[in-house]
Amino acid sequence: MKTLKVLLIGAHGRTGRLIAARLHEDAMPFRAMLRKSAHKSEFAAMGAEIVLGDLTHDFSHAFDDITHVIYAAGSAENEGVHEERAIDRDAVMRTADYAKRRRVQQLVVVSALSAFDPAHSGFALRHYSRMKREADEYVAHRGVPFVILRPGPLSDEPGRGTIAPVGELTEHKPEVARADVARIAVRCVTLGIRNRMIAFVGGDEPIDSVLDSLRPEAAHASRHTTPTSL
Repeated sequence: MKTLKVLLIGAHGRTGRLIAARLHEDAMPFRAMLRKSAHKSEFAAMGAEIVLGDLTHDFSHAFDDITHVIYAAGSAENEGVHEERAIDRDAVMRTADYAKRRRVQQLVVVSALSAFDPAHSGFALRHYSRMKREADEYVAHRGVPFVILRPGPLSDEPGRGTIAPVGELTEHKPEVARADVARIAVRCVTLGIRNRMIAFVGGDEPIDSVLDSLRPEAAHASRHTTPTSL
């Protein structure tokens, strides 16, 4: 059996860097996929392997000897529909294909709460949300063990260690810290959570309590998740 090694895609993004720090803190071996070599030193200092890759081209080489994948890349605000299609949908689908081919044990995708109902997202987010939704649906049906995270609006505030799970797009959407998203992504790896969609906003329920109920050995289906109905 392969030794656990996580491929972190989107490592240099705002959420990706926090996931990298969490992986390093938890002493989990990981490979950081970067687009530019100028960012290597930051991740090398964490003990990460470095691989260069472009999400708009073939990046299957990044999957060599990988057991788990966390996809944390996302198009930047105001980059437009082309980047949203390329990064928020097409590259996620390609990641699922590569993961399937390499028999990856788990694919964790950081999506967005607005993917529940793209048509009712604000105009500026409508296409972005639709790309996220289409990517989520593809991942859920590709045959790769998956976790899809759908956080609400993100903040750069310090993590609280607590969230509020939700089951759908909700009018009340307290911000959730990127650091808490990072914590959830890494905990999903360590707990071996499979085939779950976890949606959440800022709140007061301990993250560990939410995730513990989703472990494979948990005896009951959690009310906080929807396995494949996206």
